[in-house]
Amino acid sequence: MSIKIKQSLIKSLNKIKEQSFDEETIRTLLITARESLKYEGLIKELAHFVAHTKRSQGIFHRKVNNRYTKMKLIEERIKNNEFQELQSKIKTEDELSDFMLDGVGIDKVETKLFDILYRDGLEDIHEDHLIKYTGFNKTQAKKYLDDNYSKTNGYYYLKALQTERAIINLMLLPNKKNTNKREFENSIKQGLELTEKIKKTVDRLQRVIRGVIFYDSVFEAKSLNNEFNTVFENVLKLFDIDLSYIEDINDNSNDLLLCIMALLHDSTFEFYDKNSARVYLCAYLEGNIKKPIVETANNIFESGVLALYINYNFENSSNSYPLYVSDLKLQTYVSLEDFTKSSINRSIDEIPWISAERVNGKLILKS
Repeated sequence: MSIKIKQSLIKSLNKIKEQSFDEETIRTLLITARESLKYEGLIKELAHFVAHTKRSQGIFHRKVNNRYTKMKLIEERIKNNEFQELQSKIKTEDELSDFMLDGVGIDKVETKLFDILYRDGLEDIHEDHLIKYTGFNKTQAKKYLDDNYSKTNGYYYLKALQTERAIINLMLLPNKKNTNKREFENSIKQGLELTEKIKKTVDRLQRVIRGVIFYDSVFEAKSLNNEFNTVFENVLKLFDIDLSYIEDINDNSNDLLLCIMALLHDSTFEFYDKNSARVYLCAYLEGNIKKPIVETANNIFESGVLALYINYNFENSSNSYPLYVSDLKLQTYVSLEDFTKSSINRSIDEIPWISAERVNGKLILKS
């Protein structure tokens, strides 16, 4: 056990207890604790993020890389077809969906693309959606894909195709006199029906996995609090540190979350094709169908919550979507005076207040 690490942890924890901490305190806490976190969960992921702001792996990366890859496949599918031609061919939403999903075949898939779309895609999809449209839960879907694909030379190959080719080759063999022709034909028919059923099931399963993009937050505040009560508690036990500090963390959970969000601002993701995306802080304004909120500067200040958005460019287009949407009110951490001086008049615009600092003992966002 390192005495220096223990001293650093206690110093940061005391600042949380005294409510004198800021984002630099939390940066130190996460980086110091990182190597002692045995569980590859949310806190360790955040610690990795703080230590290395350019991410090409990890829990968050798998989710956003999967979402980006799906969007890129759709954009490329549209780009490679004339828009007017599409309009003449596609008449219904189902036809549009089928067209978008036809960009990836089932017979042979590049290993990296297969892992991103289907293995990471299963992790990101809602299980109730998967069950509703395929009848598989996540565990069953993973097993079905594992059972029906083999990996060779950088590609995943559908085993049913190999079986189908073997059956066809068997059909071409000359019949021996002692062979029961009817029995032989029935066996061939059953084999072909089985391979066709597998192909259709695999196709349906893959279409559902790659055909939906959920833009949920990549983590939840509740999950973060739970991990501080379990995973981080183990770190305190490891260094024989008073466990009452966990209560102090829970009591300051909102301010601690603000610091983490500020630390994630300006970090980047590198996608599978080497394109990159930037994470930024913004004010998020959400209404509903019955009571939409008009997007005005006043409403953004009064009702906006802090969020982390991700933005990337693809050729001539730009796309943004939420990485994490909090319940933290913008007006709790930014003064009306500062907001009025800004040019923020649209939800999800990047905000200039990106550092969580203490002013007169209160944690606020400063530019």
